[in-house]
Amino acid sequence: MAMVFYSLLPAPGRSQTQKMNTMLKSVIMKTLNKFFLLVAFLLVAGGMSAQVKFKLSYDEPTGRYIVSIVPSKTYKHPDNITGTGQVTIRVPSHYFEPVNVTNLTGDMVWHANSRTDAPLEAPEYDYISFGLMNPGVAYPDYRAGEEMPLFSFENAYGCTGPVELVDNAKDPFMAPNSKNVNIGNSLTIFGAEGEAYDGLIGDGVVNCMTTSTDEIAEITEFSVFPNPVMDYVNLEIYWEQDASDATLRILDAQGKTLRAEPVRLQNGVNTFRYEVSGFASGVYWLELQSDDWKLNLDRFFKGN
Repeated sequence: MAMVFYSLLPAPGRSQTQKMNTMLKSVIMKTLNKFFLLVAFLLVAGGMSAQVKFKLSYDEPTGRYIVSIVPSKTYKHPDNITGTGQVTIRVPSHYFEPVNVTNLTGDMVWHANSRTDAPLEAPEYDYISFGLMNPGVAYPDYRAGEEMPLFSFENAYGCTGPVELVDNAKDPFMAPNSKNVNIGNSLTIFGAEGEAYDGLIGDGVVNCMTTSTDEIAEITEFSVFPNPVMDYVNLEIYWEQDASDATLRILDAQGKTLRAEPVRLQNGVNTFRYEVSGFASGVYWLELQSDDWKLNLDRFFKGN
């Protein structure tokens, strides 16, 4: 015989059903809100994996360029295990050769291992890359906000003008390029779950010929011609300020002054002409200096 069971509880009325539905919706909304907050947190955390900025500086007394990094996060073992690394600089074409590379951090060994001269995308520059030669065996002490020098080097030609770290986001020679080479800055760290490079400190440019002065004179236009030079070099300056006395210097690639001539700058166009027929073939720089300011002008090439 079939048995039939009847509930002794009364069936919920319409108002009670609505109340239950409201409570259920509230629980679901709170759960969804917590879920979305968790997703947002994970997205932010994932976006923060790149945590190291690159920096280039120049030490005038020693004439050395220093490549450093500044982590925004502290990495302790095993998170500080460092994999691959690369630093790329771009320099004045044909007049830069890195020498005396010195490693500055622990077991990290850097070497200038790649070079591309005057590519189609940027013919006025040469690109030089330094590679981390012992990936996976270095355990640097990465500390948040503390600058950590990687290596330093000199230019065999001396001071030849601005040197800059390649900007991965803007440089015209970034891959794909006409030479099918890999340039740019990179550093992989275990704690960053891969690529840790996160841009540059400042614009990444240093100039060995730039000196801070109390007041910088303003030149709206200047030109050096002809270039290359055979016998005479001409300099034309448009001077916007009142008349001023200064010294015009010609320097070689090592920064040595070969000629220093007093000049008088008048408001308007000023033209100067110098014989350089006795100079050896190479690159030379023009520098204008007064008591309280100094201007680095253009370079010129002396032919045979």
